[in-house]
Amino acid sequence: MAIDSHDQLDDQLLAKFGYKEELQRTMKSYSSFALAFSMISVTTTVFTLFAQPFQTVGGVAIWLWIPVILGTLLLAAVYGHLAVRLPITGYAYHWASRLVNVHYGWFTGWNALLCQFVGSAGIAVATASVFAPDFWDKPTHANIITLAAIAVIIAVVINIISIALTARINNAGASVELIGSISAVVLLGVGLAFFSDKQGVSILFQKGSSTGSPLTLAAFATALLLPIWTIAGWEGAADLAEETHDPRKVAPTAMMRAVAISGLTGFVMYAVFAMAIPGTIADTVNATNFNPMIHIFEVHFGNIGGDILQVVAFVSMFSCLLANVTVATRTCYSLSRDNMLPFSKVFAKVNSQTRTPIAAVIAVGCVAIGVTFLSSGIAAQVTGIVSVVLYVTYGLSLLSAYLGQRRGTIPDAPAGYFDISKRIPMLTLIGMVWAVIVILCMTLPAGSHQVAKMTIYFELAAVIWYFAVLRNRLRKGTAGPHWHRRS
Repeated sequence: MAIDSHDQLDDQLLAKFGYKEELQRTMKSYSSFALAFSMISVTTTVFTLFAQPFQTVGGVAIWLWIPVILGTLLLAAVYGHLAVRLPITGYAYHWASRLVNVHYGWFTGWNALLCQFVGSAGIAVATASVFAPDFWDKPTHANIITLAAIAVIIAVVINIISIALTARINNAGASVELIGSISAVVLLGVGLAFFSDKQGVSILFQKGSSTGSPLTLAAFATALLLPIWTIAGWEGAADLAEETHDPRKVAPTAMMRAVAISGLTGFVMYAVFAMAIPGTIADTVNATNFNPMIHIFEVHFGNIGGDILQVVAFVSMFSCLLANVTVATRTCYSLSRDNMLPFSKVFAKVNSQTRTPIAAVIAVGCVAIGVTFLSSGIAAQVTGIVSVVLYVTYGLSLLSAYLGQRRGTIPDAPAGYFDISKRIPMLTLIGMVWAVIVILCMTLPAGSHQVAKMTIYFELAAVIWYFAVLRNRLRKGTAGPHWHRRS
């Protein structure tokens, strides 16, 4: 009865924003955390980009995790505050529209959508890059794209069937990742006391690229990509507000918990695997015919140990892809029901039997597969774009919170809910500075110029659509949040 009562209150609150409950509230506290944890997916990123910090600055890159963890916790706190007061699917788009204006809301929503669309491609490419050597001796670009496309199609089919099935699979995947990752780290950590062939603690202070490239500010900026892309996606818990029981209680806790646990797990996992590297560092991190982390595990625990770790990695990566497709679909649906996108009527339609926006799910899958071709099969290139667009979204959302607090446009919430009202100005200013630093780190180095160009092209698409079509729709009141159309 408690759950039914909360659902009624949540549906009533949604109605005040001008929307009827069309999706299905099936996600509880653990499902919300599991979604955020899977979206982050420490295993996906660390397995994909483990070698990169060694190839740029060396093992000392481990310490870059600390500012990223702290900065992300700050972002999650602000997002938690807004999620309590505006628990709507399409989170960043609605927050920006309500607290600033609908025009600003479009560009915020576009970046959130773009991040999730491209993120789905990035995860698919990352998964394919890690496991392609299991299918082909020397995987080609076509091989990686094929494997990535298959993974996307499976994730799309599951999402079409129902959110309940998606949540069950994701819950299981998150549990496997959490238990498997911690077990692997503990096993390897204990083994460090007995391994004769290892790097040891000294590698955590080792400076120098394994490829011989110089230590520059750009190199450190590139090394930041691993922790930055790892601790990302936690905001997905806020995006599924309309499918969560009591989202105002659940979402803030899920986001903060996912960031803290994932950040700590990633930091320790990277450190332990680095200390366990056998032989010379370069032989492991510069190799192209095997995954460094699986190789490390196999050297110390044999092929069976490596196989088990591969299973954990595969389940984790697929869960991450599944969760990302889910969140991308909901943002697409939210923008479409407000007539903000091309073909909005199609993407906003929710199937009466599955209670899922099938056309939006298919659109996410098609775009994800398309972006994999643009990536040339290079996971780091796609993840670079995701990191830039994600932090643009963070920065725009933080500015919304800052302006909303100053203008008094952030709605009130009942007592007992997550509240950082007094700290909003300070936290948002610090957060915006952090977001700018990350964006510069991801775009200024020479090796990131292609990422910057592709990001600019995507942003130009939003500008063209806005001036060609959307601005006129917003002026006429035929697009935008429902409260905007009534005003």
